[in-house]
Amino acid sequence: MKSIRKEMTRNHLILLLVAFIFIASNALVNVDSSRRYNGLLQDYQQVNGLLAVNNRRQTYFKLYSKSHDEGTLKQYYDECGLFDSQLRGLDDKMQNDRKCKMMYRIVGQVAEYRREMAESYIRPDGDYYPSLMADLDEVDLEIERCLNQLMSQYLEYLNTAFASHSRTLGLSNSILIVFFMAASLFGMVLNHQMSTSILNSIKRLTDAAREIMNNNLEAADIEETPYAELNQVSATFDQMKRQIRTMITELHETHQMKERLAEAKIRELQMQMNPHFLFNTLSLVIRSIQLGERDTSIQLVKAISRILRSSIEINTVSIPLDEEIELLQSYLYIQKLHLKGRVTFCLDVRKSFMGEDVMIPPLTIQPLVENSIQHGLKDRVSGGKVDILITEKPDYIEAVVADNGVGFPKNPDQPSLRETPIPKTSIGLKNVEERLRLFYRKEDVLQIERTEGITKITLKLYKSDRH
Repeated sequence: MKSIRKEMTRNHLILLLVAFIFIASNALVNVDSSRRYNGLLQDYQQVNGLLAVNNRRQTYFKLYSKSHDEGTLKQYYDECGLFDSQLRGLDDKMQNDRKCKMMYRIVGQVAEYRREMAESYIRPDGDYYPSLMADLDEVDLEIERCLNQLMSQYLEYLNTAFASHSRTLGLSNSILIVFFMAASLFGMVLNHQMSTSILNSIKRLTDAAREIMNNNLEAADIEETPYAELNQVSATFDQMKRQIRTMITELHETHQMKERLAEAKIRELQMQMNPHFLFNTLSLVIRSIQLGERDTSIQLVKAISRILRSSIEINTVSIPLDEEIELLQSYLYIQKLHLKGRVTFCLDVRKSFMGEDVMIPPLTIQPLVENSIQHGLKDRVSGGKVDILITEKPDYIEAVVADNGVGFPKNPDQPSLRETPIPKTSIGLKNVEERLRLFYRKEDVLQIERTEGITKITLKLYKSDRH
């Protein structure tokens, strides 16, 4: 089985090796070309230097012919030696071109003839004749002309050699470029094959992830690839998929169990609520009968019948908010008959939410009103007031029950005057809060505030489905 790391390392090494060979070869070719070209230029400068040495030699000889100074003669001989030395140094370099070789020999012969004529003038026993100096001038002109021709021929040779070398250099560079392109193409083919295989594997992995995103946990496992790293990722992904499938099954079973337990708990609390409400309501009827209030008792029994009928028919954990309001209206009617003006009630219901069914646990708002009457306003002989306001918010229905009673006992551990905890003796409020938390699975469902002599209990009845 292949390894992506080894494959990539191999491809990189191939590319680096090809690049190194190309750069090194190109550098060697260019260095050799530069060395040969510089050598040719130095040879040309040496040929050009012969002309300068020849001019100095002529100058020193003319000075000697006028002054016969030994120092000037020595300088003349030095220049002659330098001329001969540079001329011999060009012997091998002139063999590459036929014209240059011929002109080089001519310069050497004329220079040797000129040296013999000069010695005839310098030596006392030499063959001196009156026109010797004039002949020497003619020979010097000939040497200068031959040197100029030699320079011209050598410059032409340089141009020809440089053009030939340029063609060779161009051919070498072309071969190197073709080799580099072929090697690069080979590396690109290798990279393409590897990247195609990797991309196909990643596509299969992406498709498998998309299947999981679409809740298809029964999709087949990912096929193996030629690369060990991708197979490891695929195997881990398949294992994760199986674990997710197992976890979802376990969570579903756990969720169903919690749903059944929560529903059983709500029904248990609801069964606790109904006897509590019925006991307090029947107490009102007994008291009215004991006081001999026949008409009031009849009206109370009718209202109680409506409430009992609704309560008995409630066999679910939730009812529409409309039904809860109807039960609340019946309860308020009973309290108005019983309290005879000691407490006034104001029920304000906004109608905007009536177009949709907002489901709430049964007997949710009535216990708050009952709590205000039985605890907050129990000692009031007049002037008691209970306001019930039901309004719609973006995410929930807000039910507020406010009274001007005595409020809850102060708790020394609760320094805030606005937020008040539910006392342990308020069984009805505790019941309502626990049922709402179980029903909505939220903590923020009930709040109690005491400000400026008004106790306000706020319920949040959420519109969204239970979750």
